[in-house]
This record gives sequence, C-alpha cells and structure tokens, in this order.
Amino acid sequence: MSTVRISKASKAIRHISTTLSVLVLAASSINGVALATDAAWVPPQTTATFTLNRLAENPRRYSLVISDDEERTASGSFSIEQLEVLRAVMNEADKFCFTTDAVGTKESVTTRFMDKREDAFIVDVEKISTESNVYFTLSTELGFMTFKAGHVIRPTRREEGFFFDLLSRLETVLPKPK
Repeated sequence: MSTVRISKASKAIRHISTTLSVLVLAASSINGVALATDAAWVPPQTTATFTLNRLAENPRRYSLVISDDEERTASGSFSIEQLEVLRAVMNEADKFCFTTDAVGTKESVTTRFMDKREDAFIVDVEKISTESNVYFTLSTELGFMTFKAGHVIRPTRREEGFFFDLLSRLETVLPKPK
C-alpha cells in the first residue's frame, strides 16, 4: 500500500462537492490505499451501526448494512475477497488513528484510505489536536453514503464507534491474512 500526500488546498477547492472530491482523489491513488488531503468536505455528524451476516444462499458472500440515527441506510452484498480488502484498508486506517502523523493544529487534516482495486469502501480519518474522527463511505450500485464511524482520543487511546466493532467482526469472520 502506498501513500500519496496532497498539499494544502486553496479555499476555492474546499467548496468542491464530495462526489467530485471522491472522484479526483480516487483517480489520484497510486497502487493502493492512502491519500492525505485537507480539501474539505462536510462530514456527517451522526453516528451509525452495522450488521454483517453471511448470506444463506451463498456462504462466500456477506450482507453489510449500515444505518445511522437519521434513518439513513446503505447496504450491499460483498464477497469474502472484497471484505478482505476492506479489512486491510480498515487496519491501515485504525493504525493511523493512533499516530501523530498528519495532525492539524488549527484546522483538521483528513487522510483518505482506499484500495484502487476495490472502490466500494473508503475510510477518511480526520485529525485535529489530540483527536481522530473516522468516516466510512460505502459505495454500491445504488450510489454511495458516508457515515460517521468512530472517534479516537489519541493520548488515552480511547476509541468509540462502529468502525472498531466492524473491524473486529471482520477479523472474526474472515480467514487470517497470509
């Protein structure tokens, strides 16, 4: 997985829509997962929950449903291989949440984690001061939706949110990485 850093964007770029930002950032990815930028997008402020269940009709596929307290829901059916990519992206984002790399002091800095082979999952980690906020975007054939997925207070290593529970669940249901 490689990291590409994008320098601080001008205020004009900050008003680009989330969709355009996602497309530009996705096209900028080089062989892998992480993109760092502070080009602004307005993150959701609600919290969400998830369910991840194996499909009875095909045991190599899982249903992932995410919903938030505003009754927004996104769902999709994903293969084990897709979920293994999700686990890898989430593991990298999880490690990054607890570091002091790319931390904003006056304004937040957002780092994007994704895999260019699998565009269904995007994880953004927003850092400012001693906190990290995690946002999860799920893309399906019906469109995409971004959810507030977690919050970390780095000095105390306190974490909360469905992001960490989903990562734990993926570690449980998927085969160990080789």
